[in-house]
Amino acid sequence: MLAGAVLFVATASAGIDKLIELEIKGRLSARLLHAVDQLNQNRVPSNADMLLLMNTMSGEQPRATVLSYIGVALLSLMVIAVCVWLAGLIARRFAAPVHAVIEGARKVAAGDFSHRIAPPPKLTRELQGLIDGFNAQAEALEHSERRMRFQTAAVAHELRTPLTILNGYIQGALDGVFPRDDQHMRALLTQVEDLSRIIDDLRTVSLASSGALALEIGLCDLAAEACSVLRSMRPRFEAAGMSVEAELDPTPVRADPVRVRQMLLALLENARRYAADGGRLWVSTQRRDGVCLLRVADRGPGFPSDHRAFEGFWRADLSRTRATGGSGLGLSVVKALADAHGGEVKISNRRGGGAAVELRFAAEGG
Repeated sequence: MLAGAVLFVATASAGIDKLIELEIKGRLSARLLHAVDQLNQNRVPSNADMLLLMNTMSGEQPRATVLSYIGVALLSLMVIAVCVWLAGLIARRFAAPVHAVIEGARKVAAGDFSHRIAPPPKLTRELQGLIDGFNAQAEALEHSERRMRFQTAAVAHELRTPLTILNGYIQGALDGVFPRDDQHMRALLTQVEDLSRIIDDLRTVSLASSGALALEIGLCDLAAEACSVLRSMRPRFEAAGMSVEAELDPTPVRADPVRVRQMLLALLENARRYAADGGRLWVSTQRRDGVCLLRVADRGPGFPSDHRAFEGFWRADLSRTRATGGSGLGLSVVKALADAHGGEVKISNRRGGGAAVELRFAAEGG
């Protein structure tokens, strides 16, 4: 812009000088114009004409200089005005997306997470990146808010059932409707245990997500831990009519044995609840390519294509209640604990039906 302005002023100045020259010529007599034409043709006019021309031009010189300065000054002012206007136009074009982001940030801060900025056409790469970043952040916040609302409603729903049962039993016992015998006390204890389990699962997920979960990391064998959990789960599988096949190769890893058993117990309990109709369950441990695997596979219905298995309180079958389908926190706890160990959990559907869940840990010694 500056180079263009300088070039324009220089060209226009030459034009002003030309106009001043023409204006002066317009006021000369025919005799002096003839003398000027002779000079332009490289011919020397008479001495009298030459002297008269020199005297006349000497008198016109101050006026021509003043006019030239005035013309340059006017041109400069005009160029400055045009440059200021163009600069303002460009500044407004660049500032508009920034103002939109500022206004959007105010709306998001006020709780309007659905606000998005429609980018104007022909933005610079930097401004386009700024708007895209804002929209992505707003979308993430909106998703987090929806998830938080769902989680809050789900927690309230999951806790309401045992609390309602407890309240009913206790109120009935106080009113003399229910006898205060061991059978009813055991029913109350079951509800209290369900509440404690939900609260413990929520606490585990929360601590793991915030990086505050305390782990007692040590050397443990996935095969030995799996064998221990399978022994404790055998009566439940027999009651559900499921047979379990185990292929447990020694698989040492550095992990918290208690949390490993907790993860495997959640996976087995999930399979028992959802895949009992398949009748069979496979549990295996192995080391492959520097990764230690603990795999649980079944012949149940598998995961739906739109599953949200790692989302708290999600159930594959929406008709299931907490009594028939668990709290829906099992796989969320498994993922949170796997992440806390620096591992990962993978889920997939098997050919021929059924689901498979793999826990992956870094192998001991690399």
